[in-house]
Amino acid sequence: MFPIIPKPRNIELKDGEGRLTRDDSGGANYEYVYDPDIPYEGYSLKTEGTHTVLRASSEAGAFYGETTLNVLDDMTGGAPGAFFVSDSPAYGYRAYMLDVARYFFDTDVVMKHIDYMALLKLNVLHLHLTDDQGWRVEIKKYPRLTEVGSHRRRTHIRFKAHCGYYTQEELKKIVAYAHARHIKVVPEIDFPGHFQAAIAAYPELGCCGEGLRVAENFGVKFDVACIGNPVVIEFMKDVLSELIPIFTDEYFHIGGDEVPFRRWEKCPKCLALKKSLGADSWHRVQAHVVNELADFLAEHGKTTITWNESEPTGVQNKNIVWQYWQGGLSEEKLAHEINEGRRVIMSPGEPFYLDLPYSINNVARMRAYKLVPDGVTAAENIIGVEFPLWTELVPDEKQADKMLFPRLMAGAEIAWRGSADTDIEERFGRYLAVLKRMGAKISEFKKEPRGFMKILDRIWWFRRQLYWGAVPNLIRNIKVDKILKKRNGQLKSDD
Repeated sequence: MFPIIPKPRNIELKDGEGRLTRDDSGGANYEYVYDPDIPYEGYSLKTEGTHTVLRASSEAGAFYGETTLNVLDDMTGGAPGAFFVSDSPAYGYRAYMLDVARYFFDTDVVMKHIDYMALLKLNVLHLHLTDDQGWRVEIKKYPRLTEVGSHRRRTHIRFKAHCGYYTQEELKKIVAYAHARHIKVVPEIDFPGHFQAAIAAYPELGCCGEGLRVAENFGVKFDVACIGNPVVIEFMKDVLSELIPIFTDEYFHIGGDEVPFRRWEKCPKCLALKKSLGADSWHRVQAHVVNELADFLAEHGKTTITWNESEPTGVQNKNIVWQYWQGGLSEEKLAHEINEGRRVIMSPGEPFYLDLPYSINNVARMRAYKLVPDGVTAAENIIGVEFPLWTELVPDEKQADKMLFPRLMAGAEIAWRGSADTDIEERFGRYLAVLKRMGAKISEFKKEPRGFMKILDRIWWFRRQLYWGAVPNLIRNIKVDKILKKRNGQLKSDD
């Protein structure tokens, strides 16, 4: 068994001794040969006797080859035997998402997660920086975003105050650390939904932001950005303008999912925008606003990512990349969108969300999932795969590691090879000691519960799902309806 994760595409184990020597830094020695015929990010390794040759056509490929060599060195005590490996990834976008909005993870923890990614040859870190439950990035033009928006009075499971945010200098440090390991960083500023922390800091950004706090529970909130107010679009452009020099890679994520229309339906400014656009649905109005921000980012050399539209409108710019998580979108409609030219990152909640219980999302389900939906004829438009860790139920580093491993290892192999090999679970055990040395807070890998424990695990999860912040939403909605009714009455009397 060749123990590496992701398993290389081509492996030849040869008769004869293969022993590694080490350089001054403790890494495995090798001779590097530039080979233009090897695909970008690909590499080959050949070890015979004490001589190892690494071939690649890029720095990234050489990095991945060196990673493979060093892990083999670690696992075999420097005696992997004679072998030849030829390897390259199936997808150029192999991502892991860390949600730091619900619970804040400091810079050191984020960098440790980057180390995990480098070990597993993942190459995109998606940082979910803002949500209803927290604004975690310093914006100098709008200091209240972190003064107010980074503080939760209490959280959903710990019921105590929680706060934290990254300065712009800390984010530059994270980006530089990632780049040194050939990992791109994609920031997400959620808009127009999941925007309550911003409205709590600056009430004028909402249709009715009076008396609003940073969300204390999870779920979909009714208070969203007031898209009929030009000030809101300018706010978003200001925020993005401060982040563009920090996040220097191609992609920017602006959310775009789970937007209830309750506030817009009663907001004079939003109603006026809908009328001026001649739009027959709020989905089309939202797509128009998202397009404006995507055009702004394109002017600055950036490609926009959003979560998939729940109901494709035909309005949203085809240059916008969709992160497919489902949200009401059928695979049939997704296939049509892909075939029409939409680039897509496959990130289905089931089975790829890493915060879901192991009774729901497990390695077997991950392996069984088809990355190319039925009916897709333009599979080249599926640019990659992503594995998100949402953190409303993941309050600390220890719980994060428990949810990540071993599932992130299976995900990394799926992203690299296009599928996980049948022996992957046999290879997990070889990585436990490696991860512990890297600082992972795990004593063993989490396994899917069986029998009665599996039933209890599912009941626990669905009980959490039933809550979903419904009661606070409804109470808040009664208050807002009164405020908007009074405000709209005043507007009519002024006319």
